[in-house]
Amino acid sequence: MITQLNIEDVNLYNLRIIGEDVYIVSEDDEFVCYYPESFRFSKGVNESVSMIAEQKVYLSAWVEEGWDDENDCETEEYNYYEKVVERDFKGNLLSETLGSLQQHSDGTWWIA
Repeated sequence: MITQLNIEDVNLYNLRIIGEDVYIVSEDDEFVCYYPESFRFSKGVNESVSMIAEQKVYLSAWVEEGWDDENDCETEEYNYYEKVVERDFKGNLLSETLGSLQQHSDGTWWIA
């Protein structure tokens, strides 16, 4: 056994294991890490955690510019893109890079 978690203390929504090492996490409006360290931070509704490595959390964020919320449609200026957001364990923004995080078959990560 590696660890034991009390089901009453864990948000089961999107519960998963990620990272170069084993991290047990869940995410909803808030990102929560339960193991091996306990930390949490708020994240945007357009952000999803992809990877944890070297004391950093890597999120994928999608951006839609030029969306008409009132009519629920694209405008002529519509632009969709993704970016990789790097945060520390307190949720502080460290960097943002255009692109998306991808993993090669050999396990290495790169930004496309």
